[in-house]
Amino acid sequence: MAHDLPADLGSQDLSGAGGVLRNKPFLALWSAQVLSQLASNMVLAALMSIVYGATGSNTANALLILTFLVPAVIFSAIAGVIVERTDARIIMLASNLLRAGGTILFIFVGADKASANVPLILGINLVIASVTAFFAPAELTALPRLVEKRHLMAANSIFVLTINATFAIGFGFLGPLLLTTTGNAVAVYLVVAVMFGLAAAAIVPLAAVPPDRSATTPTGGAAGQALRELAAQLAEGAAFVRRTPRIAWSLTYLGVAASLIGVIGAIGPGFTKEILRLSEEDFFFIMGPAGLGAVVGILFLNAYGRGLPRRLVIDIGLVAMGLTLIALAVVKPLTLVLQPAIEPIEANLPELLAPVISLIAVVVVIAISAGIEYAFVAIPSQTALQEELPPDVRGRIFGILNTLLSVASFLPVIAAPAIADLINIAFPGSGIPVVMGLLGGGTLLAGILSWRHNRGAGLHDHDLGTAGPGAAPRVEPAPGVPYDPDPGAPGSQPTGGHRRRRRRPPATTDGD
Repeated sequence: MAHDLPADLGSQDLSGAGGVLRNKPFLALWSAQVLSQLASNMVLAALMSIVYGATGSNTANALLILTFLVPAVIFSAIAGVIVERTDARIIMLASNLLRAGGTILFIFVGADKASANVPLILGINLVIASVTAFFAPAELTALPRLVEKRHLMAANSIFVLTINATFAIGFGFLGPLLLTTTGNAVAVYLVVAVMFGLAAAAIVPLAAVPPDRSATTPTGGAAGQALRELAAQLAEGAAFVRRTPRIAWSLTYLGVAASLIGVIGAIGPGFTKEILRLSEEDFFFIMGPAGLGAVVGILFLNAYGRGLPRRLVIDIGLVAMGLTLIALAVVKPLTLVLQPAIEPIEANLPELLAPVISLIAVVVVIAISAGIEYAFVAIPSQTALQEELPPDVRGRIFGILNTLLSVASFLPVIAAPAIADLINIAFPGSGIPVVMGLLGGGTLLAGILSWRHNRGAGLHDHDLGTAGPGAAPRVEPAPGVPYDPDPGAPGSQPTGGHRRRRRRPPATTDGD
């Protein structure tokens, strides 16, 4: 599980998929990715159930999620340095073998919630996640060596789709399902360890992927330099966001969506036990339908979203997501109030239809809606970022923004479960509904404010900088003139070879 910026699945180029899928080395690398991604998400589901069952604490689950997320940020620079100086094939092989061995250790410290040692679980998982941080850059380094340049876009698109699909399948369905059907987490750990082992076996037939250049700086010195460069680049990325309002808006939308998904994941087992009165491992009743809803939202945007103004789609998603979270907060109290009226209806319904109006059925429908709304916020925001970043620095800035988003997501993932636990101390059983109600209210308010702003700026009719209906033509910079990513912002420089007076809507005050 990661807080990487969600991919623009609605615009992935899969036109060369047939050719790249006939490439045996690519199939081996892709198989390793599928197996390792599924394994990582399955074990996350199992560990969340065990940790919550052992502690009854939503905060403990939040800490578990952070052990997955933090190493990806901390070790990203060091991993890049090592990959530049080592055979990427060896790194991928070693990382999968180490993850397989680490997963076996969970059998001894987290076999069930009665005997679980939560501090050791967190420590082992932190080590495994640190190893995982080295797999992704090695995989991306190997990809251009194994795929022809004309098929590289399709190969990257397949990898992006795989990341999203394996999260929905592994975390939302396979992990909880295996945990429920076997009745213990040991089976999950064994299956996951085998999957990591198979991922390592898929790497074995690949040719060596030596570094492109010989290292001229010792690895230790290079790692320190990389960390200093990372800090400087993060500062540069933050400054870029501050002076580019359109980028700030898109990043804010993505941050809200990613944070909400992280919070829902952290309190999912608690919601399942306290609200649905099921066991912790049954939280796939939330995450599974949410993953399905995200797929539905992506398919809808892929088919019908190209002609829709992105800000309108985002605002619809935000407002609807706020209402959905409020619905999750009040679903149980409302069900209890309506129970006297519902019971006679349930008694007269055929046995097969009675579950349709049950509390679980209502939550499943709400969760599907939440997944659709997440897609409506994340996908257009990602597309806007891709189009609005200056082409000459898009890759570098995009990576920096990715890291900033991950860091910004840590606070709500920790704060929301901790607040729920504190409320439960004073008012048992009310922590999660209150937190979800607050999240829903805040998201709804943000959606309404965003709606008013974007409608006033005319962005519900068209997107500035695009060729949509009614959009002003984009002015490209003259040769030798720096690209201005936000030409309407106060203090910006003209983007053409000479000064031009531009007319802006009076309601726009932030460069949007």
